[in-house]
Amino acid sequence: MTVRHMRLAIGVFFLLAGVGLLALRFGAPDAAARINDPTRLLIGALLAVVLGGVNLAKWYSGWLWFQQKATPVRRPLQPDRDGRTEGEYNPELDFGKDAQNKPSQ
Repeated sequence: MTVRHMRLAIGVFFLLAGVGLLALRFGAPDAAARINDPTRLLIGALLAVVLGGVNLAKWYSGWLWFQQKATPVRRPLQPDRDGRTEGEYNPELDFGKDAQNKPSQ
């Protein structure tokens, strides 16, 4: 398992735990009071939601980075790899042969 997948799993786990604790705190306050102090449950739930959000944000930024690296991009001023490597021969632009063929005086 890569780090990206672990961040996704931990983020989902913390988010579900935080939402579950919030549902327990506000959905059944008498059961929450029997389990623990309701203020502590609220603080723990909010902390779990924040940690889940942070891990999901890190996972998403890593996913975007991975997608960007997987996309082929041609850098500026680089030759096209699919095109021809040499251009057509143009005798008007061949100055080397012209200098060699001139008669010496």
